[in-house]
Amino acid sequence: MIVGREQHTATLLPDGSVLFSGGHLFNLATSAEVYDPIKGAFTRTASMIYGRELHTATLLNDGRVLITGGSSTSAELYTPQVLIPAPFMLSLSGDGKGQGAILHANTSQAASSDHPAAVGEALEIYLTGLGDGSQIPPQVSIGGRMAEVLWFGNTPGYAGLNQINVRVPAGLAPGPAVPVRLTYLNRPSNAVTIGLK
Repeated sequence: MIVGREQHTATLLPDGSVLFSGGHLFNLATSAEVYDPIKGAFTRTASMIYGRELHTATLLNDGRVLITGGSSTSAELYTPQVLIPAPFMLSLSGDGKGQGAILHANTSQAASSDHPAAVGEALEIYLTGLGDGSQIPPQVSIGGRMAEVLWFGNTPGYAGLNQINVRVPAGLAPGPAVPVRLTYLNRPSNAVTIGLK
């Protein structure tokens, strides 16, 4: 680190870097720095208004970090150079609700009430908002059960579009509108549905 710290916060950002803020040095620190794991280097970033230790830092869905409490009763926001919104699963209606843009693997057929998915089947989920080149896998829940993530990343040939391939977990109740939820770097996405037999 550029500055040694204790009683600070470390917040994983959507791009895979880590924000270190505040803490106790010789006195309360106002400084903050970002660690880039790809470069293996720390860089200084804007300082906080108030020195803080034993505070909280919460990653918000828009990619900013809310820093509150500790040695001050105030709150402030850290805004990264590039805001990465929370993941957004696509839907067939285009509004991010209802039937998801979730296909039976290697087909162009949606896992809908007319063509339901089966336990153990591989599905392709289409979305936006995954970090480019991230090594941290998203978490996908189907019907309240965690699905095995088989692959995730940028959809080949479609700039800005992401894809997650998952396996439908066992023990699910069948239905025409089974909820699918996604969490990526502790940020939830919208919920969509699939048909399940």
